Amino acid sequence: MRISIPSRAWSSLTKSLGLFGILLACLAANPAHAQQTGLISGQILDAESGDPVIGATVRIAALNRGAAADVDGNYSFAVPAGAYDLVASSVGYVTIERRVTVAAGQTVTLNLALQPDLDLLDEIVVTGALSERSIGRSEVAVSRVDVEALTEQNEYQDVSQLLNGKVAGVNVQPSSGNVGGGIRFNVRSGGGLNGSGQPLIFVDGVRIDDSQVTGFGVGGQGTSALADINPNDIESIDVLKGPAAAALYGTDASNGVVIITTKSGKIAGSGAAPFNITLRSTVGENSQQTEYTADNAFQTFEDANRIFQDGAIYENGVSISGGSQTVRYFGQYNRRDEEGIVPNNIFDRTSLRANFDAFPSDKLQLGVNFGFTQSATSRPQNDNNVIGFLGNTLLRPASYLFTDSIAVNAAENTQRSNRFLGSVEASYSPFKALTFRGNVGLDASDLRQDDSAPPGLAYPGVGTRGSRGIYNRERDQVSFAASGRYQFNATEELNLQTSIGLQGYDARTRSFNLQNFTFATDLITDIGTGTEYQASGEFQSGERQLGLLADQSISYGNLFNGSFGFRQDYATAIGGETPSIFYPFARGAVRLDALDATPSFFSLLKLRAAYGQSGQLPGTLNAQRLLYGAAVGGFGSGAVPAVIGNPDIKPERVSEFETGLDLELGNRLTAEFTYYIQRVTDSIVGVNQAPSTGQVASLVPLNVGRVDGQGIELGLRGTVLDMAAASLELGAVLSYQTNEVKELGINPFTLNPNAPLYDGFDVNVIRPGTCAYQTDVPDDYSPRQTAEDCPTFITDGLPRSGFYTTPVNGALFNDAGAYIGVDAGINEDNVDLYMDRLESGECEYNPTSGDSRCFYGTPYPEYNGSFTANISLFRDFRVYALFDWAVGLKVLNNTRNFQLAFGNDRERAELADQLGIGSTDDFPNLTPGTQEYTDAANAYARTSRNFDANLIEDADYIKFRELSISYDLAGLLRRVPQSPVRTAQFTIAGRNLFTSTPYSGVDPEVNFAGARSLSQGQDFLTLQNPRVIYATLTVGI
Repeated sequence: MRISIPSRAWSSLTKSLGLFGILLACLAANPAHAQQTGLISGQILDAESGDPVIGATVRIAALNRGAAADVDGNYSFAVPAGAYDLVASSVGYVTIERRVTVAAGQTVTLNLALQPDLDLLDEIVVTGALSERSIGRSEVAVSRVDVEALTEQNEYQDVSQLLNGKVAGVNVQPSSGNVGGGIRFNVRSGGGLNGSGQPLIFVDGVRIDDSQVTGFGVGGQGTSALADINPNDIESIDVLKGPAAAALYGTDASNGVVIITTKSGKIAGSGAAPFNITLRSTVGENSQQTEYTADNAFQTFEDANRIFQDGAIYENGVSISGGSQTVRYFGQYNRRDEEGIVPNNIFDRTSLRANFDAFPSDKLQLGVNFGFTQSATSRPQNDNNVIGFLGNTLLRPASYLFTDSIAVNAAENTQRSNRFLGSVEASYSPFKALTFRGNVGLDASDLRQDDSAPPGLAYPGVGTRGSRGIYNRERDQVSFAASGRYQFNATEELNLQTSIGLQGYDARTRSFNLQNFTFATDLITDIGTGTEYQASGEFQSGERQLGLLADQSISYGNLFNGSFGFRQDYATAIGGETPSIFYPFARGAVRLDALDATPSFFSLLKLRAAYGQSGQLPGTLNAQRLLYGAAVGGFGSGAVPAVIGNPDIKPERVSEFETGLDLELGNRLTAEFTYYIQRVTDSIVGVNQAPSTGQVASLVPLNVGRVDGQGIELGLRGTVLDMAAASLELGAVLSYQTNEVKELGINPFTLNPNAPLYDGFDVNVIRPGTCAYQTDVPDDYSPRQTAEDCPTFITDGLPRSGFYTTPVNGALFNDAGAYIGVDAGINEDNVDLYMDRLESGECEYNPTSGDSRCFYGTPYPEYNGSFTANISLFRDFRVYALFDWAVGLKVLNNTRNFQLAFGNDRERAELADQLGIGSTDDFPNLTPGTQEYTDAANAYARTSRNFDANLIEDADYIKFRELSISYDLAGLLRRVPQSPVRTAQFTIAGRNLFTSTPYSGVDPEVNFAGARSLSQGQDFLTLQNPRVIYATLTVGI
């Protein structure tokens, strides 16, 4: 059942226009100008192509006045008589400054030509909580995504699609094909062992909640809080990729910071109205990307393919942007209705945004930003359960043996949420050298989730009684920041800037759940009518953080920029014995192109280096020595120990050094190279106390772990062709990362080395270095001795969350050469074959117990990257394409695990027939002892589900991720007399158009346990990501 009926494209747009009617009426009046004593006018053109630079701004800072170029590049504005410095700028062009003198009553014509800036050297990016730099001056690797330009040519559902394949060192993956589902960021080498592994995310200076909400389980997938953010509201995204850049953001910034800036008002070009209106309408379709075949669904693949549907997409929006010299505003209303590729998967989002900027004087600037989102999501039952469509059509030789198809279709899990995201900011400069800034923001959300299985239909664990569940979650998250900055020009070239500030965060979460069974009829859905109580509970938590920040910057002309500083952090999650934590940083950059000795064809040649520290907080309750929880028993209610904490606990600390080179050649080719190393210390590892203590309710957290990581990032972009009739720009991104778990420490209660940490399926591991195996192994050998016990034989640790399980060698045979079982593990007979891997630490063998495991790769790629192409033809026709790829990726095919268990695997069935042990005679029997029989037996052994090594597959891929074809209609429409059209564009585009991978499943990017689990890279009945095709019409008036 649908949560809400999706609106049709144009009816939704009509509602949008009606809603904005009141706003337009309020803003239509153009503020009166001050007495005009002179006029500056002219035209702004592209210096190379001669095209108008639409939207380019000219501004006189001393007067706080300016204008924007219209569709022909023309601008004009009035100023008092005098001499001024006029600055002209536009995104993608080098900013220029001109001196202009205007007499009373005079009109000065000033035509300007802007040079394209291939590397966007003058574009200002965020480089820290207290600092902003132009890209040409930045001392760290900062990646900026021009979202406004992307959304002009493409349609995106959420933030993950805006970033994936566009930022070196950042890999963003949806955990499934559910619309509105969870997403996971993998940043550089992954930081440490603690936390969610995700970056901090700020929207207009407000730290936001990016949780994956699960509530009632549907097999593994949750919903993403980031899905509430409308990509069409966003102007740009800056990504700080590690502690070297993000140290001033402090604790929780060890995996970087994502800084989202929403659109702001722009002064309209010359015209009758002081504002611009943009209408946007999209119609699209989600469809099955890869069909199942007999190779991966054997006898039921046709049933599996029948469950898929073409999911409709409708999205409509209207925005307004404009203002005057003193006030600017941007507003947008957007409605998106989207169906997934299987029944019971819906995502509907209605969003409203309004941003205002005011300039009461040349000393004071004010800003107000707020957004409201109302969303409705329906999640299908899939992944690790037998109520879903995939579980009932993929696992067994006949479909719907676990749950009837009618019951599967009738099960519902729906979620409705409301979210307010707003901020107020101010900047005040009493004089030019001193600036004060402050902002405060709120991210407030509430959601309700309803889970139901109607009575009269049979469900595992419920029968025909029927069930209803309600889950409510409320979260209020307040963040604030204040800073002061003083600039001092010691000489004409030497500039010093001192900044101090504070940044705080206060979050409260409240949740409640109730579940009842046994309902008389599905016509009555009141949960109170359920006669069989199942469970209920409530949860409350709160956390606070405060950071004191200092940043001292030094610059010398265009030659050198440097800064150093620190952040002192205080947080409620830190133990009482460690009241605060200190994070330092230092960084610098040298512009070699500013030296006379540098060849003139380098428009940029910059060396940079940076060092910084950040961290990850312990869990909210880790610092509490002992907490009791409520319990209900046969003798009434009481309390039992629930949490055993550690008052000495402190945050995990991540230190990072990065160095790099940025260059630009002749405004044609840009390159960015970065090398980084990370060291993580004080990682939190939970350990058991001795049972005799009686304190075994939970693991005790200790700061004993260590992880090392390193990587390389490379970005290239170049203009291959630049002519009046055609242009071609190519880009490429390459990332390499690796990490190694070095230590997990000693359990102080037992004095034994801490054992490796496994996920719930005992296959993803966090394992440090171990003693290598020796042929003359001592009797008291332990595979997890410390370095002191075997100092010359310590091996390397494994990458975090690597696949680590018992190896499979092949088949076992009897004396007649017939198959009798699986030859698995390391033993005395084959240990020599594994010696190199044992000595390197890739394998582990305990001769006493006979246990052995080997490393089989990681659930995240070792190398990944992308390739982009932008083609422009005859100025009006544009093509954009993005391919991305990953190498060194492994996936555990748990779907096949259970297909093997239930006899729905084609390869195993055919091999069994050949060995004479199958249930059919479809294939002739092979003769034991022959090479053909031996090969078939070894292949059959590698299909045994009893060994996870048989299920770990290569999952490298290359994807045709994005394609858009756009045509600019504005030139045609403006020929119509009295046409109000300012801009117009029609786009046809697609996403996930083609995938090439050796993985036998249908999608190598999914994970059954959602986006936040220790279990990673495990495909278990997980919905594939859809192919998306859509058409968009955008009209500006």
